[in-house]
Amino acid sequence: MNQPNFLSHARTVSLAFLALSALASSLAYGQLRDFDGMMGRDYHARLHDRGRCTACHEDSGEAVAGYPKDGICLDCHRMEKLVSATMPEAEEDKLQNPHDSLHYGREVPCIECHGEHTRKEPLCADCHNFDFPDHQE
Repeated sequence: MNQPNFLSHARTVSLAFLALSALASSLAYGQLRDFDGMMGRDYHARLHDRGRCTACHEDSGEAVAGYPKDGICLDCHRMEKLVSATMPEAEEDKLQNPHDSLHYGREVPCIECHGEHTRKEPLCADCHNFDFPDHQE
């Protein structure tokens, strides 16, 4: 039985987005591990090992705490590289880039989707039913 063309296109777009999500998550996420009682992503091991919490967090003089400032991740991670690494190849899928989205452009704070010390769900999962099989929370 032939399905209407728009359903076929929607399925193709969904499959392409899933493949892109798998690629993006394998590039962008690291496994959580324990750094002497503090959970953190293994790709930031050199910061944890050196006690460089202030690379991301404010230091109040007594303790390092709280969420990082918006944009602090972009001091080390380049937005253009993130957008390029997660850009779908098909022209009709270009608006599904999680780092340059249809809804938010490039303005979503990184911590909305990425968690350094905790597991997180991607922001788009709040409204969309995308399957992110390789998302590392």
